[in-house]
Amino acid sequence: MALSTKTMQRILRQLRLLYSNPEEFLRNLRQFTNKAEFLDQLLDTPQIRKLDVEIIADPKGLPPTASVNVLLPRIGPSGTTGGPNTVLLIAALLAHGGIPVRFVSCDAPLASDTDWFWIHLAQLTGIAGQPAGAVLRDTFESPLQIGADDLVLASFWTTAYQAADMVSKTRRDQFVYLIQDFEPGFYPWSSRYALAAASLNLSFHAIINEQTLADFLFESRIGRFSEPDFKNHCTVFEPAIDDRLFKPVMVDRKRPRRMLVYARPTNPRNLLGLAVSALRTAVATSSFEGDWEFLAIGARGSLPSIPLGAGRILKEAPWMDLAGYAALLQYSDVLLSPMLSPHTSYPVLEMAACSRLVVTTSFATKTAAYLAALSSNILAVEATVEGLTQGLVTAAERIEVGHIAESVLKLPDTWEKALTGVDSVIRELLAIVPDSGQM
Repeated sequence: MALSTKTMQRILRQLRLLYSNPEEFLRNLRQFTNKAEFLDQLLDTPQIRKLDVEIIADPKGLPPTASVNVLLPRIGPSGTTGGPNTVLLIAALLAHGGIPVRFVSCDAPLASDTDWFWIHLAQLTGIAGQPAGAVLRDTFESPLQIGADDLVLASFWTTAYQAADMVSKTRRDQFVYLIQDFEPGFYPWSSRYALAAASLNLSFHAIINEQTLADFLFESRIGRFSEPDFKNHCTVFEPAIDDRLFKPVMVDRKRPRRMLVYARPTNPRNLLGLAVSALRTAVATSSFEGDWEFLAIGARGSLPSIPLGAGRILKEAPWMDLAGYAALLQYSDVLLSPMLSPHTSYPVLEMAACSRLVVTTSFATKTAAYLAALSSNILAVEATVEGLTQGLVTAAERIEVGHIAESVLKLPDTWEKALTGVDSVIRELLAIVPDSGQM
């Protein structure tokens, strides 16, 4: 049977789409192969999983010791990057300080083997052994049992909604919200943006990673950050850069120069397109006439080799453990790490601590002057091809004349120092005895 003209036009339109926009072609194909998945993608509204929680009581009739329940979207080896590691550090140091802690994987079940988790925690803290009173949990096979006086700590906007629901079952009226970026900015203006922004209207005590982010939230006047007295419900800390790992080393100047590029294709704020355009422009200048290699980090196997021109290729470096990653920074010359965010991002700070040059982008409250005050190794430029290109050329010229970058980084050198205020405020919140008639 002959196909109608209209049907042929639709088929041709989809074939052209296969060439021009494969991602949209596959999305359209799903409406025939998996209608439910196609509808979910079309609506683009995440269904936030409700946690199965029940309140436990001490068999002697006494209230159990209050714990801190730390909610993460998922707990697995692939999620141990800068932001999640900060959550783990905060919770681990609380646990080592005698506070019972539950690490809760909210949206994915735990793997049967969890030994890796405690090994990783020991590497992060530098304290051997599993903290007494620290446990790993999920809510997929049985309810999460918590105490009526427990604190709940959310680490991402989806977990903020889950934390609010958990708190409603306890005697407390707020949760602790660890905010490490402007998370609505992870998405275009959309349903997800709206939900991420609305999480900032919930009842919480904010713990904010970096003053630049705190300033941005208050200047944006979004959610509770528009309230005149909300600063009384906020604790701000500056991140620590572990000087056991991230420190200067002597390098062989006869080796090829090496540029690292923090490249995360799934993270649009990382500005990969601008970074590659700037690299292509910069390598065509006389500043990069010498022997250079270009390695991408952070992509986890998702980045193909990218030609930069003049025979140069950006290749992805293999994924490394924390010590291997630190060594790679130490034995490289420049890091290109754009980030369209009020948060500085850890690679920028870690490279600067290794006495190596960093080219990054300024953004709102994260000004070039602020970053230069942190370290003279950080070159902050505008988020444009021209700005990034000039930053790269400047870095290459400084290296060529043998400039020795300073190793001074005006941040805490241990997490114990960085988190003193955080530890204190969580202990204070735990010590507040909720009204027993609230439940």
